[in-house]
Amino acid sequence: MSLFFVNTSTVDITEVRNLYRHAKDTKENTDKFFETTQKINFENKPVLSAYHGCALTLKASYADRKLDKISFFRKGKKLIETAIEAEPNNIELRMIRLSVQTSAPKITRYYKDIDEDKDFLTNNVEKISSPKLKKFIKGFMSTSKAFNK
Repeated sequence: MSLFFVNTSTVDITEVRNLYRHAKDTKENTDKFFETTQKINFENKPVLSAYHGCALTLKASYADRKLDKISFFRKGKKLIETAIEAEPNNIELRMIRLSVQTSAPKITRYYKDIDEDKDFLTNNVEKISSPKLKKFIKGFMSTSKAFNK
């Protein structure tokens, strides 16, 4: 009889947010973000699923092969969109999608929700009850090219 153990390490949302904040800066940061989000059991956790989707889209930018780039990006986009379908009024999900869409190459055609998500964040950021999340979203808004054109 053999036993298999699955690593179900719990990952704190604060850790994921911190990794997200710097993930696009370097390949090493992207890899760390991806590895961390890959460990997560994000069933019924749309925000964590969307962060993994974001990690996949970032991983696509560092992939060597064109097919890998396409595959990573499509998988990431699907995770983000599925999360938003589950919770369309979740401001953190909208922030994740906005960050991906504003950075995605035009060839991906993944940019149709930029204005909608930007307006959603602007209109709802003050309604966030969690001080940590509000600070995080405001920090994103202050540095995002979507808000600083």
